[in-house]
Amino acid sequence: MLQVNLNHCWTAQQLLAQTVVDRNIDVLLICDYYRGFGDDPRWVDSADHKCGLLVTSRRAMPITDKGAGAGYAWARIGGTYYFSCYWTPNCTLQEFDNFLNGVEWAIWNSVDNLLVAGDFNAHLSEWGSARDDARGSLLSGLASSLGLLAYNVGSEPTYSRVNAESVIDVTFARFLPNANPLVENWSVLTDLDSASDHSYVEFSVIYLFGASAAAPVVHPGAAKAWATKKLSPVALEEHWRRTRGASLPLPTSAPAEDHVAQLQQYLVDSCDAAMPRRTIFQGKRAVHWWCKEIAELRKSSIAARR
Repeated sequence: MLQVNLNHCWTAQQLLAQTVVDRNIDVLLICDYYRGFGDDPRWVDSADHKCGLLVTSRRAMPITDKGAGAGYAWARIGGTYYFSCYWTPNCTLQEFDNFLNGVEWAIWNSVDNLLVAGDFNAHLSEWGSARDDARGSLLSGLASSLGLLAYNVGSEPTYSRVNAESVIDVTFARFLPNANPLVENWSVLTDLDSASDHSYVEFSVIYLFGASAAAPVVHPGAAKAWATKKLSPVALEEHWRRTRGASLPLPTSAPAEDHVAQLQQYLVDSCDAAMPRRTIFQGKRAVHWWCKEIAELRKSSIAARR
């Protein structure tokens, strides 16, 4: 997954398209974008058009439910609810509190695994900020009441300008039922130019293909086999725990074919719960304007910034 504030910049949004291809991103959590994605069913936009989330076309992950409010958009993908949030720094403390109340009201309806991420423009040492403020205290209180933990690692700034830098892009998530973390490999991509004053934040979600999805949906271009390198033992164990005793064993007098079919279905359901299907390559390439010269210029730009 990739989380970023595009600073309402056309160049940053164009560059993001190439970054999605380069880093094989499945889900985007976008703040302050330049332009939305219209009626694309994979796109969920906030009510104030300040943030949203997009499921990229690389995998077949259906959005089974979605909603939005001022400053936030959410979608249920697999067995997890994802919230993308943004709130401007140019507001009163009461307005910020009202925004958090709206997010809290929406989250109370989310009984599954939960991830909340975005640019809150709030500072607190809990997620690596060098200073604390009132907005940070309010946000921390909301996270505590909902059982959320900040997954930010270290104090690498997510926002940088010539005369200022801070950690205001935060990723919160609940632990899985078996006390394992939902988020892994959280990092700020400081060596990759985003063309925005915010850096890319990248992380992995263990339960992306969780067993609590209503039913596995296979893309028309999906192969029958599974991507075994992306096997999630945590999701597999959780699926077995949820389905233990769900179906009665067949009587011993049942035909052997029925026993085989039941066992095969059990194995298929377990695989669908723990890893994605392989996809048949359908000609997806880098964006049409990308070329070797642009790639070299981007490398030079990154080197100069560092």
